[in-house]
Amino acid sequence: MTEKHFLYHFLNPKSVAFYGANNKGGSLAAIQIMNLIKSGYDGHIYPIHLELESIMGYKAYKTIADIPEVPDLVVIVLPAKIVPQIFKECGEKGVKRIILISGGFRELIDDRKNTLTEEICQIADNYDMRFIGPNCLGVFNNWYGNKNETQAFNTAIWEILKKGNFSIASQSGTLSSHIWFDPENIDLGLSKSLSVGNEANIDIVDCLEYYKDDPDTHVIGLYIEELKRGRKFLELAKETSPKKPIIAIYVGGSKAGNRALQSHTGSLSGDTRIYDALFRKTGIISTEYVQEFLDIALILSRGILPKGNRVGIITNSGGPGAMIANNAEKKGMVVPELSSSLQMELKEMLPANASYRNPIDCAFDMNLPYFYITLPKILMKSGEIDAIIQYGVVGFQDVMDDYLKYDQIAKNAEFGHQPDEIMDSLAKKLVQPTVENSKKYSVPILHVSPMPFNSPWSKRLRENGFNLFKLWDRPVNALAKVCEYVKFKGKLPEGRKN
Repeated sequence: MTEKHFLYHFLNPKSVAFYGANNKGGSLAAIQIMNLIKSGYDGHIYPIHLELESIMGYKAYKTIADIPEVPDLVVIVLPAKIVPQIFKECGEKGVKRIILISGGFRELIDDRKNTLTEEICQIADNYDMRFIGPNCLGVFNNWYGNKNETQAFNTAIWEILKKGNFSIASQSGTLSSHIWFDPENIDLGLSKSLSVGNEANIDIVDCLEYYKDDPDTHVIGLYIEELKRGRKFLELAKETSPKKPIIAIYVGGSKAGNRALQSHTGSLSGDTRIYDALFRKTGIISTEYVQEFLDIALILSRGILPKGNRVGIITNSGGPGAMIANNAEKKGMVVPELSSSLQMELKEMLPANASYRNPIDCAFDMNLPYFYITLPKILMKSGEIDAIIQYGVVGFQDVMDDYLKYDQIAKNAEFGHQPDEIMDSLAKKLVQPTVENSKKYSVPILHVSPMPFNSPWSKRLRENGFNLFKLWDRPVNALAKVCEYVKFKGKLPEGRKN
């Protein structure tokens, strides 16, 4: 049970004390307190400050000894040189958990001697304390408390995020938090995020161990600069990835990358080939790109895995269909020519100028129910494909509404604006049957529209459950990685697959 794991209380504290906060907007500790307020945290908050009486509406205490209870968690954002003394004060108070945001420890380089990490590690051992950091951004738990729509335990991310089943552990604070700063354009929901920084005490292996058994985590994302416990990581990854897919970004291997890492966290990365071999052996999905990292996570988080690598392509334009097919085959997927019987079935319902061999090019046809529902269902039922990419789910009413802004068009047009209620109903009728069929036949379907991601029609498609992408390269690339993972699972003994 995750409640017994020591990280559980970092993510579910009943009280938090903060060093370094004030009432100024530029204070990182104050921002973390504001994040807690914004996310509806209902535990006790204890700012510690030598001069201020209150911080963000909370009574401030001059020392941790003055706080009326032992806080479950302490967050420190102070200059590195005074942190050892703060650790001692926390230990004497009886504190068992610390998040150390401050930098200036191990990441210093050249001839500058720095023993601060060793000092705080020794103090933590003396008082039986565990700590995350230094040089991190904190934690996020979207399933904190009553698990209502908006409540979270959040010290790291400025936004209120959709709840989901994807969890991150990262040696970069930026990757664990900044990628979520545009929630309106991310359909992927977040479960938890752990920014581990320099890993002086708690490392990414601890996070993987926690996520392995966390019921709210179904897909795991990792950002790795180095692995200090490679053997344990290998053991955990082999055990975890067949049940919960793991996506990893490894940064290192190049001279410039290694140089940047040493000044960032002080880490020394290993040969990229070693990490590639490790990821292949354990079934970890590897990518070098943040957008692809999120795209893969979105597909996996929906819980519908393809059975193989055969892709069906539906399009209303020949060019995108050809590009999707070309890229898919280059990425190791198969775009099979459909059987004669399936081609005949499609031929009877498609326009005369359509192509039905795969890709299926419907040409420009406004029969929306067959494009959105019937064609995908026929492919799903056929057993001849394992996944579908569909181009052309365009919101024509959005286009017509834009034309109607011009007086000459509005005066002469034999069409008009459709009320939101009608368009909402239409989207529901077109999208939800295909979403249900995708689950029923276990065939994931990825949709592509060239229209703005936040256009009214695009929003309706996304809200009703479509995996929507702006253009066609991203879904092909992400699906190819998912198919590689499926292939890995297929080679495992039956007992390790679930």
